[in-house]
Amino acid sequence: MMRPTVLGRYLTRLVLGRAIAVLLGLTSLLLLLDLLDKASDILARGGIADIGRYTLLRLPTVIGRLVPLAVLVGAILTFLRIAASLEMAAIWATGFGPWRVLGALLPVCVLAAAVQFALLLGLAPRSERAWADWWSSREEAAQPVALPQRLWFRDGADIVAVDAASRDGRVLEGVLLVRRDEGGQATARIDAHRAVHDAAGWRLEGIRLVRPGDTGAMVMAALPWPEGPPPSMMRALTRPTEAQPLHRLLAGYRGDGPLTRGPAFFATRLQAVAASTLEPVIMMLLALPSAFALPRQGGGARRAATGLALGLGFLVAAGLMSAIGEAGRLSPVLAAWTMPACFALAGLLCLWHEEA
Repeated sequence: MMRPTVLGRYLTRLVLGRAIAVLLGLTSLLLLLDLLDKASDILARGGIADIGRYTLLRLPTVIGRLVPLAVLVGAILTFLRIAASLEMAAIWATGFGPWRVLGALLPVCVLAAAVQFALLLGLAPRSERAWADWWSSREEAAQPVALPQRLWFRDGADIVAVDAASRDGRVLEGVLLVRRDEGGQATARIDAHRAVHDAAGWRLEGIRLVRPGDTGAMVMAALPWPEGPPPSMMRALTRPTEAQPLHRLLAGYRGDGPLTRGPAFFATRLQAVAASTLEPVIMMLLALPSAFALPRQGGGARRAATGLALGLGFLVAAGLMSAIGEAGRLSPVLAAWTMPACFALAGLLCLWHEEA
């Protein structure tokens, strides 16, 4: 009789090998399509070597997003193969049912979740920031460049708007600063032509100051702005990236530092991070019915197509729900956990139907 550890190692080797092959194939395809779209712009900013740099900087994000799909396709291919060779029938005969097979493959799911977590919350934020800095490297470091649209953000109790910013985040133009008290009431409006950060901190220049109840505006040459955000934060705000490190999500959830998003965005992102750890398990569950595709009975293509459709539908629906939650239209918990619960239930029902 096959021992559980032997079965686990055997199935893990098969699924992991195919999942890695699928991951490499999908990553290569997506990067190739991306390069076909961006190649002319990259060559205009540099040379052939910059294509390699662009590819390396894009790798963590692309691989991290494809990990769940690679687990799904790799598991389906494995189950179809061992079902066609009657290996799965032999496994069933030894008393290892679908649930024990799923349990034996949990190490693969844990590994996939860890890789996805490390890539999307660890490497991807750094690589995307490096890509954004490199892409804007033609700009003068201290020369403000007009933003696509006016940037609004909250810094503590104050509301700030900026029209232009330098690449290093040390020079701002078209600055509007609305100071508020603890109750949220505006205490002053400051329009500044320019803001400069030096060794002494931020300094606003070309000031027009208005306070509630004043009959006119006060014009000033300069005014210190000690509460201003660090230049590194301004660089991140004016040239944002999609991937955010975990510490920034936690800081945004607590309301620390300058923020361009509301609390619903950060709360949903954190819930989505927690829910994403279950994605490989759900994908494995959706792929497991493919193991019932015995050669004489047929139906392997139908089971594989069903599992693939459910897996793709899960990724699309989960992303849509997260977007709704980030916009504040749905509770963060519901936005992040509804689709994993629904598709896990769908996988359980499919598996129960195959066993019946």
